Amino acid sequence: MIDKSLERINTKSISLRSEKKAIPVYFSTNISKIKKKLTSANYNFLKALGFNSTYGNWVVLSDTNGQISAVIVGLNKREKNYSKFFIGSILSKLPKGTYFLKNIPKTEDINLLALGFFLSFYSFKDFDKKIKHGKNNVSPILSLPNFPNLDKTLYFAESEFIVRDLINLPANILNPDFFESYVKKFSNFHNIKLKVVFGNDLKKNFPLIHEVGKASSKKPRFLELTHKGSSKSFNITLIGKGVCFDSGGLNLKSSSGMLNMKKDMSGAASVLGLAHYLIRSNLKLNLRILIPCVENSVSGKSFRPGDILISRSGMGVEIKNTDAEGRLILADTLTYATEKNTDILVTFASLTGAARVAMGTDITPFFSTSNKFANLLKNCGDKMQDPVWQLPFYADYNNELSSNITDLNNAPLGGMAGAITAALFLKKFTNNHKMFLHFDIYGWNSKSRPAKTYGGLMQGVRSLGAAIEEKISTSY
Repeated sequence: MIDKSLERINTKSISLRSEKKAIPVYFSTNISKIKKKLTSANYNFLKALGFNSTYGNWVVLSDTNGQISAVIVGLNKREKNYSKFFIGSILSKLPKGTYFLKNIPKTEDINLLALGFFLSFYSFKDFDKKIKHGKNNVSPILSLPNFPNLDKTLYFAESEFIVRDLINLPANILNPDFFESYVKKFSNFHNIKLKVVFGNDLKKNFPLIHEVGKASSKKPRFLELTHKGSSKSFNITLIGKGVCFDSGGLNLKSSSGMLNMKKDMSGAASVLGLAHYLIRSNLKLNLRILIPCVENSVSGKSFRPGDILISRSGMGVEIKNTDAEGRLILADTLTYATEKNTDILVTFASLTGAARVAMGTDITPFFSTSNKFANLLKNCGDKMQDPVWQLPFYADYNNELSSNITDLNNAPLGGMAGAITAALFLKKFTNNHKMFLHFDIYGWNSKSRPAKTYGGLMQGVRSLGAAIEEKISTSY
């Protein structure tokens, strides 16, 4: 399936050559300023049309033979915080042909423009028999000679297609069995090592993962991917929550609450997308990708509210809510991760609704034990059109995790500061790691916008990928 995701990206839609017959695209804040670039007939047509160069307006002009001669894209009255993908999404709507961007304004990031152009072609129609699949052969082509970092832009597009495809798959297909088979293909594609732990070995070594997933007919498992650089390379461990469907367990969700729970593996999809970018970019690093993979189902084997479970770390956890299962499977994974040296330890998880209430669906909240790296991450997020915002590991809220009968509980009552208490729960299993980051993602786009179709969405990956790249470049 990874090959299928990559095949969707029409790399032929961008040309690095200077195309003599390319149709010019002019950016305009006022048509009088580009008058000299147009024929008198075209200029008079724009005047008659009343084209006012308002941001987002665009028009196709023709010559006397009815062939496209130029395209005008309005940039006037642009909002300060507009989507950098907007122009790319407009260009993706142009008729078939090759286009040359004549006067790209300094306000536009050419890399994000190209990324927005790529992402605008994404669609997930695997189950629509009316759709004829295959590469898009009628899309416009952008001629971008001397394009900087095209390969990195393409790798981010590939990552996003991988992440979106995985999240969009329904849970009757993407279950733990399927996810394991996908990860095997992913490991083969990148020629990296894969280790799978299941059955009695899982029960013994990852007891919380076993407890969460044991009620499902699709057995739980632990997936570990390893990419070896050199002994002097940067060590990074990525952990992704792989709950293929979350019913809530015995604390059963409402029907509306379960509607999008196929996306509860978006953390696992995200770390695979990030790993794809980092490996494709040939960065100097050693990389581990750890995925606890389960279904949180209901049966006679389900773990219960009030149960006390002993984690891999030896700490006991009182179960207050079986719907707070993600932090349980991540706890065992974090303990395992810190048993080996790693420079950066990262978790991605669709963990709390509280994060969504605080930040909405676009901004990804994250936690970091390193404020210096957090500042770098936020700056990279702004540059990459992937906004992130730091929330605190507020120590006083640790009291909310206390238990009268064991070491801690998994779901403080009342729901106050839910994202923070969940992050604090995870932090207890990190062995006080000096650079631990936790992303509480949503992984879903509730309505289509420029370069963002309805459905699965990659969050935090571009910001972290860029930050890791900068961190590595300054460390060697």
